[in-house]
Amino acid sequence: MDERFHRGIEEFNRRSFFEAHDILEELWHEYRQEDRLFLQGLIQVAVGCYHLETGNWRGARSQFSKATQKLSPYQPSHQGLKVSELLDSIGECLRLVERAEQGGDVDVTTHRFPTIEYSNQS
Repeated sequence: MDERFHRGIEEFNRRSFFEAHDILEELWHEYRQEDRLFLQGLIQVAVGCYHLETGNWRGARSQFSKATQKLSPYQPSHQGLKVSELLDSIGECLRLVERAEQGGDVDVTTHRFPTIEYSNQS
């Protein structure tokens, strides 16, 4: 995979969600492989996290839901990433959004945002 893929993952894991989105989207525009939807799903996770961080519950729900649909077929891992674990983290984010939408007290500064883990790291 292109070096930008790994840079995008690094930015995501630093919680630089906007930057991760930009890097991965640049790659996505050029990407013509079969798993293009996988890359799009990762972009949507980054955008969902950005919306969650800024309190845009509707935007977060939308992006996380779309990402879940796109990433689910790639479980348990794909392109060296632990997809199943990422989907579990997205589920936690969706539950937080639901609590916020129902008027619950939500503090995103203490929320554990997802990380994208490599399945083949030593």
